[in-house]
Amino acid sequence: HDYPSQCRPGGQLGNFIMFASATSGDRPNNSRFSECSVGNISAVLDAVRDGRKRNCLTASAGAFCGNKIVEV
Repeated sequence: HDYPSQCRPGGQLGNFIMFASATSGDRPNNSRFSECSVGNISAVLDAVRDGRKRNCLTASAGAFCGNKIVEV
């Protein structure tokens, strides 16, 4: 969730997608990521690209044991 307070502006523009509570959805910021979220997302994607984190955004090539889904 968005933290610190500069990433939770509220007011007429509203809070961003990663605000900790539900929003009305009718404010301009309600459909945007804050700069804090963009920075955090970018850092994770950079780590995936550089091999420092596993890429969980790709489809698994085989069965995944323990996910409680019966493979067909």
